[in-house]
Amino acid sequence: MNYIKRDLERKFNRMTEFFKVVLVTGARQVGKTTMLKHLAGKQEKTYVSLDNLMVRELAKTDPVLFFQTYKPPIIIDEVQYAPELFNQIKILSDETDEVGQFWLTGSQQYKLIKNVQETLAGRVGILELYSLTMNEKDTITFENELDFTLSCLQDRQNIVVKNNINLIFDHIWCGGMPMTISADAEQRQEYYSSYINTYLMRDVTEQGGVTNTLRFNKFLIACAALISQQVNYKSLSDSVGISQPTAKEWLQLLEGMGIVYLLQRPSAKS
Repeated sequence: MNYIKRDLERKFNRMTEFFKVVLVTGARQVGKTTMLKHLAGKQEKTYVSLDNLMVRELAKTDPVLFFQTYKPPIIIDEVQYAPELFNQIKILSDETDEVGQFWLTGSQQYKLIKNVQETLAGRVGILELYSLTMNEKDTITFENELDFTLSCLQDRQNIVVKNNINLIFDHIWCGGMPMTISADAEQRQEYYSSYINTYLMRDVTEQGGVTNTLRFNKFLIACAALISQQVNYKSLSDSVGISQPTAKEWLQLLEGMGIVYLLQRPSAKS
């Protein structure tokens, strides 16, 4: 599978020239690790994933030995599994003037961001990567920076494919996960089913403390059915058979994992 250029690359490169630590968050499988490995290119960067249980145990129990074993500059994947590393990252960052020494990825924002903000304030740049956009799928890149002037927007309009309802529906229906780009309908269906049963359910039980996975799966379906509507916790709770506080907690969990994006309603003007 060929690499797909991501719009976030430009901003990431700018941040890694300024911050000692750069954290890329987002849902699992949206391409965080792939992008960082691509941007690392021929740079000598250590790569380590905390999905590896032995590596994770070392990171949690002995952060000093961890960084003696895996030396910066380093890419640490799924860093949320070992928040014990953050204090040692802070110490190592303060010992050097070098920027871009620590590239981190994380899939669960709801706990990760709090830990990062408390420990690495002033040392870390935080970026969020989403699934592929229509332009990324079509390998469309823009030479000019977006400044919202008429000339800038017209230049971009001349490059992109003209939208129509069928293209938009296909993009929504197929999703933007990189692994599904070349998949047929059957393969794509199996991919998303496996995504829910492996990554998603594992994370909500391990990190979110959810014990009733069958009911949580019904909650996922209810959220999908109510997409693009105003959040109604009563409707969600009634459709699944849970309390409204639980519905709110589970929705916050999905938002923190990058599965759901809540669009805030503008406040009414006085």
